[in-house]
Amino acid sequence: RLNKTIGGLMIDQALLCLATTIYMESATEPYQAQVAVGYVLMRRAEFDRKNVCVEMKRPYQFSWYGFIQPPSVIKQTYIDIAYRVLHRTEVDYSYGATNFHDTTIRKPKSWYRLEPVVKWSNLIFYKQKGERYASAN
Repeated sequence: RLNKTIGGLMIDQALLCLATTIYMESATEPYQAQVAVGYVLMRRAEFDRKNVCVEMKRPYQFSWYGFIQPPSVIKQTYIDIAYRVLHRTEVDYSYGATNFHDTTIRKPKSWYRLEPVVKWSNLIFYKQKGERYASAN
């Protein structure tokens, strides 16, 4: 299904996937971290809205996907953030990051190839040095 109605408004699937990922990965984090999470997903999707949901569902990329059921309704706050990220009208608080790590969870060993860029609360954002994305190991 390509679109979903939320609060009487038609929301496209890319915006919904982006908003859901921002919520699931950073709802308890500061605004800058939430925006940064959105930019990481968009960067992985090569800023192409057709790739957003595919990247969100890619194995081992986002800790929640496939393990935790997101809420049936995503708050307007996260849809607004996703909209600004999707249209690149918000500052990229990830500073070009391709990955991020929640410090409350063990970091994968393979992430030694990643260069830390910025930290917002419990999330550390990284740029890739070699491979395109980090693996689960």
